[in-house]
Amino acid sequence: MELDLFDFARGAPAAATPALGAVWEEPGNTVWGRAWLENVSRLCAPRYTSELAFGEKLLKTGRLQACRVRRAHAQATFFNREGGTVLVNLEVRPLSSGQWLAIERLCDPCGDDLFTSDDLPDEVVARLLGQPDGLLPELKDLTFSCSHCRSPFCLYRAAALLAVATAFDQRPIKLFELRGATREQLFMRAAQQAPDESVERIADGDLAALFGIELV
Repeated sequence: MELDLFDFARGAPAAATPALGAVWEEPGNTVWGRAWLENVSRLCAPRYTSELAFGEKLLKTGRLQACRVRRAHAQATFFNREGGTVLVNLEVRPLSSGQWLAIERLCDPCGDDLFTSDDLPDEVVARLLGQPDGLLPELKDLTFSCSHCRSPFCLYRAAALLAVATAFDQRPIKLFELRGATREQLFMRAAQQAPDESVERIADGDLAALFGIELV
């Protein structure tokens, strides 16, 4: 996996360390963000609880520079203590076609409520965001590259896992994209988030721009 996975990170000059004390807007406002955070805590316990605590502190002290999710990948950049930039790339193993078929069967009856309501049926939430066949990954599904160190896990990797939860709060469809949803699946789910527009009247480019997803 290339270290500079996304264009926005290529050639970025080292920036001065930001003033500390900036408030990190902690995610968890929706069922999607909460489920991701709970899963991260589960994955990090008990072996990486210290890294997780330091990663959260890193975010709360304003060191997150940018965070982005693309097809089966996520990337986050952070300011380090020396004023440089730490780059973390995360590759997530896509779900199988059989797993996607089961997820689609769960999502279809929810209609527009899938992304607009925080009160989905308990059974749907349990299967959609549970293990072993839901949208949330296991540790073995994650592959990191980090410019900070070569250790299996560190505070920057933990911070990257926490940071992407905000994207899922804002645009739940990004979780589908991270787990390798097909172009057709993303198009269908994105159209679900625009109930006032007809699918036929929305171009692929419009949906991609509106929801920040990669329809390729």
